Amino acid sequence: MVVIISDTGPLLALAGVDQLNILQELFKTVLIPEAVQSECIAKQDSAAQHIEIAIQQGWLEVRQAPCPQDFPVSLGDGEQEAMQLATQLQNAMLIMDDRLARREALHRNLAFVGTAKILWTAQQRGIIPSAALLISRARDTPAFRHGEG
Repeated sequence: MVVIISDTGPLLALAGVDQLNILQELFKTVLIPEAVQSECIAKQDSAAQHIEIAIQQGWLEVRQAPCPQDFPVSLGDGEQEAMQLATQLQNAMLIMDDRLARREALHRNLAFVGTAKILWTAQQRGIIPSAALLISRARDTPAFRHGEG
C-alpha cells in the first residue's frame, strides 16, 4: 500500500479552492510532517482552517519526521521534512509542486506527484467535474502566487 505524504504548497492550493477533501477521497489518509503543519497554519485564513479541520478529523495525520540531513539550503523546512519522512517509510509517494524540491526528490529516488496530477486523477474518478477549472482557480491562491505551489 502506498503511503501519501504532502508538502505545504499542494495542501494550501487545494484548501484555498475548498477541495482539500479530494485527498481524503483519493487516499483515505495523508501524512504531513510537523513543519508542513506549521507552515500550513501559520496564517489564520480559510485554507489554514480547512487544514486544521482535516487534522482534527484524523485523515490528515501529522507525523514527526527525523531531523533532515544533507538537504540544499534552498529547500524549506516542510519540503525537507516531507522528503526525510518519505525516506523512512516504504512505498512513500510525495505530493509536491516546487521545482527545486522535485529535483531533490528525483536525486533521492523518491516518488512524487503534483497537484495537477491529483486533480486530473480526481476528474478521471468522477470526484470533480473539471480538473482544468480547479487548476486555474488554484493558480490564483497565495500558495501558487508565492511559488509554494
